[in-house]
Amino acid sequence: MKLSRQRARLAGCATTAAIAMLGTTLSFTGTANASRVADATVTPATSITMWTGNGPDQSWQQALIPEFTKATGIKVTYDSIPEDVLQNKVTAAQEVKSTSFAMYEEPESLTPSYNALHAISPIASYLNNTTDTPASFDVAGIPKASEAQCTLSGVQYCLPQTVDPGPELFYNIGMFKAAGLTPPTNWNQVLADANKLTTKKVSGICIRGSVDSPNGYPVLLMLPYFLPYAPNYQGEYLNANWTPLFNTPGALTWAKLYAQLMQKDTPAGVSAYGYPQCVQAFQSGQTAMFWDDSTLANVLYSKSLDPKESANAGIDELHCSPWNQTCLLEAPWGFFINKNVNASQQLAAWELIEWLASPTTQIQALNESKDAAVATRPATLTYAIAHAANYGVPTQFLQAVQYAGAHVEPNAIPNTAAFPIIQNTLFVTDSELIAAQITPQQAVALLQSNMVATLKEYNLPPK
Repeated sequence: MKLSRQRARLAGCATTAAIAMLGTTLSFTGTANASRVADATVTPATSITMWTGNGPDQSWQQALIPEFTKATGIKVTYDSIPEDVLQNKVTAAQEVKSTSFAMYEEPESLTPSYNALHAISPIASYLNNTTDTPASFDVAGIPKASEAQCTLSGVQYCLPQTVDPGPELFYNIGMFKAAGLTPPTNWNQVLADANKLTTKKVSGICIRGSVDSPNGYPVLLMLPYFLPYAPNYQGEYLNANWTPLFNTPGALTWAKLYAQLMQKDTPAGVSAYGYPQCVQAFQSGQTAMFWDDSTLANVLYSKSLDPKESANAGIDELHCSPWNQTCLLEAPWGFFINKNVNASQQLAAWELIEWLASPTTQIQALNESKDAAVATRPATLTYAIAHAANYGVPTQFLQAVQYAGAHVEPNAIPNTAAFPIIQNTLFVTDSELIAAQITPQQAVALLQSNMVATLKEYNLPPK
């Protein structure tokens, strides 16, 4: 599951100005293999293997690996693995202390699970070493909210990469104009508009419904608009005492609205829809709205589309309510170092991580891929907005992403090894609600009771 989404406020003007002066072809700012004379005890390995997903968010990386090898002398075997099997593959490998890979890229939310396997190395020693991480890397330019899910008890285990910059509501501009509607600004208006725009041929909205996709991701994007919030909560649906929040009035409001949308206003067979099916439905004019992660915009604005088709795609940021101004979920993917490989392999892995996440490489990836979703640093996003015409992406979209970055839920994903299990509870309950097998009242009751039981098994709250 692509759990990634939260970003902090934009970086200062100095960083932005420095980035803006960069050209389209940029050199490696990290530490090349031959220059590591400061560390006499460990030198980087000459070859490593990296595991990552094969989704659109990672597609820019592989093309740049040869340049990294040229700069450092480190050869990289880049294994691109289907996202739906990557987690199981990594977990199985970590359980047997595999040394077949030096680093991998997975959702930050899985940090507690991988740490429980004693399978990931802390990265503070690299971040705090000016030889390993030079000043040009600009550690401060990475939003702290994006690093939060990498950190356990003050120890950072990964570096954010492929930061999903918040949810978006994509809408068909022509359909809205024809119906005399303006883009919705809240979920009640989304429901009302979906009801008005649903016909025998067109669905009012598409929200992925497949448990395999999974359906819980767009739901996680929705929940902060409905659930109570406090800075000391353990996650977007867990209060400070690790008690689930599905017994609150807002949770029932969500369940009722979600049931109406999924049962009445989505395409027939939506329970089998993943995001590719929703993208296809939106592109072909079979649905009026599409709610999902903003990184999918690069698909909607692909140059392979008919220009009229892509021009008809509007972006609508549903703004946070006054009672929760940090309502946008970001669930980043992060780079992890495999603790089971030797120190030389780990150091080489860090050099690749530092290179891929550096400001210069990110700008280069942005300019070469023309994919604005690469802009995971606020300064890079500011650069993308200033040069939006180069990427074929509407400034409106980039500005919506910028809004999301300033309204991030800082602790949305529960920082516990129990997260995958309670998350699966959400997936299953969503499916039952979509199929009208349970009522909204039953759905929130099941979520509350099942999550409480799971958290108790993990001694949460601690005794």
